[in-house]
Amino acid sequence: MFGHIPQSTRDTLNRAFPERQIIHRTGGQVHCFNIGQRSQIIASTGIALVAGWCLFSFASLALGNNPFGSMAKDVRRLEAQFERQLVDAQAKEANARRLLEAQQREFTQAAASFEQKHRTLKQILGGGVLSDENDLSLPTNYVSQTVLMAPVTRDRIARRSRVEAIDTEDAAVQNLPGASLTGLSTDQNDILIEAENNALSSIELNRAVIRSAGLDVDEVLRSGPFGQGGPLVTNTDAGTDEGHFGSRIDSIRARVSEADALNRAMISMPFGHPILQDHYQTSAYGPRKDPFTKRTAFHQGVDFGGAKMTEIVATAPGKVSYVGMNGGYGRVVEIEHDHGIKTRYAHLAKTYVKRGQNIVTGEKIGGMGSTGRSTSTHLHYEVMFQGRQTDPGKFMKASQYVQQK
Repeated sequence: MFGHIPQSTRDTLNRAFPERQIIHRTGGQVHCFNIGQRSQIIASTGIALVAGWCLFSFASLALGNNPFGSMAKDVRRLEAQFERQLVDAQAKEANARRLLEAQQREFTQAAASFEQKHRTLKQILGGGVLSDENDLSLPTNYVSQTVLMAPVTRDRIARRSRVEAIDTEDAAVQNLPGASLTGLSTDQNDILIEAENNALSSIELNRAVIRSAGLDVDEVLRSGPFGQGGPLVTNTDAGTDEGHFGSRIDSIRARVSEADALNRAMISMPFGHPILQDHYQTSAYGPRKDPFTKRTAFHQGVDFGGAKMTEIVATAPGKVSYVGMNGGYGRVVEIEHDHGIKTRYAHLAKTYVKRGQNIVTGEKIGGMGSTGRSTSTHLHYEVMFQGRQTDPGKFMKASQYVQQK
């Protein structure tokens, strides 16, 4: 079998792999298996190859030449990359959350600011001179229905009604989350302009009416019973949008306060007429010939003739300060009004009020008569301001400028 190899090699193989027999005995029987030299060489070669491969693999593992090492490294690299991406994503999410929270806070603050502005605007629009409850309204019986040309130039620009302006602003604030803050700011600015224009218009008209009655406006306001004051609040946000809004609000609030004070003063003015029934004027205010002495004398009131017991009414709200006989005035009723104004109704035949009684405009206070220094049945009507006589005719003329509802 090994004829082609050298003898020495054959001798070595014969010594290393002699023919062997395996005897196996079982169940009383004996079996004999021969293992030839060829089979031993093949088996030894296979075992040697397997052992060599094992040694090679072990050496490769020991030296770091693991065939699966590159795959493990790739897996570890992918894991590290994924972890970095995960950390980056978490950081971006955290930043987005912080940004969203900041935007939500800013939006909430802006919404709160606009709501505060809205409440301030509504307070201005709903109070003071722009409030219906403070509008000057005289009974139509006391003022001529003929509207004269206004004593001041009125605005020609049509304005929205106060109710419409407030309803529009309410709807804007209620829909604030979905509304444009810029648009809402514009609407509020328009309302501010409207409020300021309305206040200025009211101030101009009321000042003109009071001046046309012959009174000094500033003196009338100083004589009013409505005190003003409060702590000084310094605007620390000057230069900001909030500071600008606050400055405008302060300015407009001051104008509205002035308009409200003038409106209150107008309510106190005796713009009504003291006689509701048929009558005629017999004497005006100023110098005249005295009916008794026939000499020129100064007449401190206005005289109206009429039938006996013609109803005499108060020309403005106030409190009765005197009722009774007063020398040449005869039977008299005197009423104290706010802002230093006083009215006197003389020569009455009968009185229907008592001292200390609160009177409203148009309330019956007496009947026309001829008591005291009088030649016939008539009413002597006087208006006094700060104790000084004024012309009642100017008040009755100025009453025609007061707008009626």
